[in-house]
Amino acid sequence: MLAVEVHNAIELLKLQVKNTYDETLKSIGNNIYRGHSRSISTDIEDKLALFIINLKPEFKVFLDPSIHINKKKHRPDLLIVNSKLEVVAMIEIKANMGWCRNAEGVINNIVSNNDIFAQAGTFKCEFLNNTKYTLNYSRNVNLFLVSLTKGNCSDKNHEHNKEYVKINNVSLFNLFDGRYNSLVNYEIEAFANHIINLY
Repeated sequence: MLAVEVHNAIELLKLQVKNTYDETLKSIGNNIYRGHSRSISTDIEDKLALFIINLKPEFKVFLDPSIHINKKKHRPDLLIVNSKLEVVAMIEIKANMGWCRNAEGVINNIVSNNDIFAQAGTFKCEFLNNTKYTLNYSRNVNLFLVSLTKGNCSDKNHEHNKEYVKINNVSLFNLFDGRYNSLVNYEIEAFANHIINLY
């Protein structure tokens, strides 16, 4: 993929997030006042899925699928699936790292799900419209913790999180810095390169 295409995909993602954020600031009615913006976590998952498909249109992206293994339900944020219905990546998405300044618990959950899915090997994913896919899952799945912005998290905690993901074989990317309506590229290019190199 050409650098200009990656740049365009990144700029489109930033614009989509800004537009979504701006929408949350609008009044929902007379005499109603909100102290903080409405949550845009689900919207960010959607925009990130579109970004991934822009980079790798041959993939499928499964958002928040229901997976039942041993009578327990699991709902990873995002699975990237190739044409053979093999999971190539599992991504946990955070709107900003302020939610989990120390990300150990989130990372432990990613690793736990990975172990459960790899042990099962094959499982069904279910979606709202009754669509079902049977997926194959191996120990080779790439694991990601992705934060849209590194806002609200100190450099010290970022460094701790980076060290903790290394020992757990998870890749951590803080895509941007700044507020949702003025995002500045941070690790988005590196994340895009990882996605482009998935197969």
